[in-house]
Amino acid sequence: MPFSFSFNSLSLRTKLICYLLVTSQVSIAIVGVLSHQRLMQKFDSLVMGESSRNFQADVQQYFRTYGTWAEGLQQESFRAFAERRRATMAPDAGGVLRPPPNEQLGPVTESGGRPPPPEDLRRPPFRFYLFDTNFRSLFDLSPYHPGDSIRDEDKGRMQPILLDGKVVAYSSPQGEVNYSALDLGYLAAMRESLLVGTAAGMLLTLLIGVVLGNRLSHALRKLTRAVHAMGQGDLRQRVPVETQDEAGVLAQAFNRMSDEIAQQYEDLRKSHAQIEAMAAQMRELSLRDVLTGLHNRRHFDEQCAQFFAAAQRYQRPFSVMLGDIDHFKSVNDKFSHATGDEVLRRIGQILQTTMRASDLVARYGGEEFVVAFPETDLQHAREACEVLRRRVETYPWHEVHPDLRITISVGLSSDTTVASFHTMLEAADAQLYRAKREGRNQVCSDAAMPAAG
Repeated sequence: MPFSFSFNSLSLRTKLICYLLVTSQVSIAIVGVLSHQRLMQKFDSLVMGESSRNFQADVQQYFRTYGTWAEGLQQESFRAFAERRRATMAPDAGGVLRPPPNEQLGPVTESGGRPPPPEDLRRPPFRFYLFDTNFRSLFDLSPYHPGDSIRDEDKGRMQPILLDGKVVAYSSPQGEVNYSALDLGYLAAMRESLLVGTAAGMLLTLLIGVVLGNRLSHALRKLTRAVHAMGQGDLRQRVPVETQDEAGVLAQAFNRMSDEIAQQYEDLRKSHAQIEAMAAQMRELSLRDVLTGLHNRRHFDEQCAQFFAAAQRYQRPFSVMLGDIDHFKSVNDKFSHATGDEVLRRIGQILQTTMRASDLVARYGGEEFVVAFPETDLQHAREACEVLRRRVETYPWHEVHPDLRITISVGLSSDTTVASFHTMLEAADAQLYRAKREGRNQVCSDAAMPAAG
């Protein structure tokens, strides 16, 4: 007689064991996969961060040693310089290469030095684009050749490399992670731990299913509903413990498993949120002027372009202000550059406390400041600028220096019929020069209104 098999012919005990094993192991496998993905993402992020810092340190030291990129190439290639520099470095307890104290690398010499670290520790995890301050490629890295201009889609990913507070180059990591032997060892150990934990969870589920399969029929419906809810993403489930027998023990075990899985998922979610918060913080720092804490010119141009487009599209009022500190050069010459920096910081504070939260305030360069007034016509923008001008004029500058007096001249434009917001800024700049010509410490706009000051 031919053998036939039907799942419906199995006993309830066997079905319960099968259901429990399948659902529990699938849940554990899902958590394992998610944990592995988050592990790899976090590890890649850490490796990329360390690699970026090492690369930027190489570039900084290259510029510090030779002054300029062109002069450095006449002495030795950047790659040779970086390899020679890393030959003087040693791995710390975590396997990360650290430079010696007071690192000073001169031109190539014949003298020896510390033996290089193992090749597996010196292998770079990433390759990097490198551009000069004019965004022209310094490396031969596809699709760029030395001297090629950067493409617009790549410019936003560039990170500045600073030397003594001055940008000397821009870089961006490219390519896949090239793990060193030490990195691969770490990953293997973590994967092994994850695999052992997953296997232990599956084995525990198997033992519980075999031993307590006969006692599960009473709690089957509640248990299957909870498992189904976990499969839908609600990982934290509670099955009532109605007895102290095997069914009650199974309910308690399920509740613990649910708590552990939910806790692991919550930990992963928190870790992801922390990474996102750090990324947002880094992005915000890249959009801020270091001295004043205001937004920088790049962020202002990006946001102002959007405000201008919306104002044109929906026929809404929009104004732009360009302000300049009067006689600022004489402040530096007479009272020192430190006093000039303090004046800039306090002007930034006055702008932040004077303007509305909806206004976009930025330091545009040197002693120039800009403000974008969305949903604001010329009259109301001028009133805000007058308040700013008076607060600057009446500010207790004697706290900075007894003889210090500061005023500000402002140019204002609200003509949204022009081609772009840059044209509006040019109009505001023209009004600023008019305010300078007519005696400074006043607000001039591109419409006939009474002057003040």
